Amino acid sequence: MSIEDVLGPFGAPVPESEEKTQLLHDELNLFDATAVAVSSVAPAYSAASTLSFVFVIAGIGLASPSVIILSFIPVMFIALSYFHLNKRNPNCGASYSWLSQVVHPTVGWFNGWIQIATSVLFCTTAPLLAGGYTLQFLHSAFNAVSLASVTNSKDIAIVAALWLALVTFICIYGIRWTTNAQWVMVCIEYICVVAFSIGGIIKVLVSHPHNSIGFSIGWLDPFHIHGWTAVAGGLALGVFFFWGWDTALNLTEESKDSSRIPGRAGLISMWLLLFVFLLNFVAAQMLLGPKAVAAQGTTVLFYFGQQFAGSWASYVMIFAVLSSTVATTQTTLLPAARITYAMARDGVFPKIFGSVHEKFKTPAVGTLILAFVSLFGILLTTFSTSSSNVFGHLISNIGVLVAFYYGITGLGCAWAFRKTLGHGFRANLTMVFLPLVGGLALLYVSYQVIKSGGSTAYPDLVVLASGLPLLLIALVKTRGKSAFFRQPLVSYTSIEP
Repeated sequence: MSIEDVLGPFGAPVPESEEKTQLLHDELNLFDATAVAVSSVAPAYSAASTLSFVFVIAGIGLASPSVIILSFIPVMFIALSYFHLNKRNPNCGASYSWLSQVVHPTVGWFNGWIQIATSVLFCTTAPLLAGGYTLQFLHSAFNAVSLASVTNSKDIAIVAALWLALVTFICIYGIRWTTNAQWVMVCIEYICVVAFSIGGIIKVLVSHPHNSIGFSIGWLDPFHIHGWTAVAGGLALGVFFFWGWDTALNLTEESKDSSRIPGRAGLISMWLLLFVFLLNFVAAQMLLGPKAVAAQGTTVLFYFGQQFAGSWASYVMIFAVLSSTVATTQTTLLPAARITYAMARDGVFPKIFGSVHEKFKTPAVGTLILAFVSLFGILLTTFSTSSSNVFGHLISNIGVLVAFYYGITGLGCAWAFRKTLGHGFRANLTMVFLPLVGGLALLYVSYQVIKSGGSTAYPDLVVLASGLPLLLIALVKTRGKSAFFRQPLVSYTSIEP
């Protein structure tokens, strides 16, 4: 008997009891799924980490709210793709499973890998931001830590590791615990961001603080952005802003009415997020003025709260960003574990990732492995300056990777439903034409940003290229042992399942 007979094509055997254990079914309703979707996007985290960067991109400036509108359009088309594909194949692997079924298994596997890699990279950097905000909050509100500790990379890494451990524990302990935690964090985040944004706008209208400016409808006009490079760069960041709503689709096997509720949650969350992002961008620009927005960097929301109502408000905003960062870390780890679970279940990823905890009904071991990889990334960025710079470039362009896998899914949806053309204008519009336009637009964004990014785009290229040898390994290892890469392709001939 060979070692592969014992271990399987990729790794350690999964105990028979665990192989029979499945994810917890029929647990999440529409409100739960929507809460997870909007929490995954984390407006406070997104605004804190990239608002100033969007603002200072050449040619954008005060037109930055228009980037949000411009980004919303193709991503909304992709949300329609997810909705329709999920109706036909409710699967926690989401686009990995759909593309494998309707385009080609190799395309699905590659897209799944890109999502996993993107999630792990994000889970490396987001906890570091949470660590920094935690120390800043403890120093500013309670003077519990020194100012030196706030800026000490090792102290930040320790706190980041603790936050990562906490969200990993919650993810493992059960989907209901995870969802309840998301409810708490999403309420804190959205109440703070929406209330402060409305308050900031009212303050400008009533008292006209120093450096504040009045609202201009031109801020919402994409034609105020000059040059395709600026548009593409802004769109890549805008896609990053909306990234995460698809977590609801990765929880489809744990949702009630799994063929409909997750897709609806994704669509609803997109509209909620558009409102919140526009409100926050407009409020920040009105209250702070262009120079302050451009200069503040990741402290822009902290400064916004301070200018709005004093130091107490800045503490509240720090807490909101902290809550948002922790929430989005958790909901990024969550879908990555479901995708690896789906791939392992299909026999094309290490078997250990297909292990489901008998009591918790979660892919516990896979979640833990992904968390340890992210922890290794935290340590690497903390103790290696060159690695930190590489990760910094990658995160600034992470929207490129998101745009890539969203774009491929949009094209896959159009291809899957191509035989329904002529069966109804509305169905053809939402199943074929809009997904096609959204997919092409996002792939063009990826191409344009990589083309113009120079050396800063190398990390993105490395992530994309790394999937090819891994795909080859999967093909070789599963030859004769899994029918996944030999499965027949399907296409949909009717507009209803």
